[in-house]
Amino acid sequence: MHPFKIAIFEDEFLLANDLKRQIQQFNYEVVAIFRKAEEGLKFFGDLQRQEDLPDIVLMDISLAGKMSGIEAAQIMETKYNFALVFLTGMSQMDVFEEAFQTKPHAFLIKPFDIQQALGSIRLAVYQKSIEDQLLQCQKELEEKMVH
Repeated sequence: MHPFKIAIFEDEFLLANDLKRQIQQFNYEVVAIFRKAEEGLKFFGDLQRQEDLPDIVLMDISLAGKMSGIEAAQIMETKYNFALVFLTGMSQMDVFEEAFQTKPHAFLIKPFDIQQALGSIRLAVYQKSIEDQLLQCQKELEEKMVH
């Protein structure tokens, strides 16, 4: 099995690189780190092959640039198929409510340790695989009903 590919959206350089270093020790491949949502959206849009997209996106809610992580997740959720984990230092319920609208697979509250990060990543991958299986079953049932 190939290592899961992860894209990290995090404007704190040290945190992003530390997270990358730590999770790569556990058979995850960090394909890119973005400080700004706009950079990540352009990167995803420029990819030529679906298989080059990450399996998991770790998305900070507050990013450098004009666009928030929530706004970027809303755009990406309609275009791409990946597990989404929000990273945040915020604990206000209104922010969580807005973030929930993007259907994340997990939340990771800063500061976190590597075990918490790995647990959230594994949970997100598992939930995404269940979603994909359910969608496949639904598609098969719909096809059977048409024929």
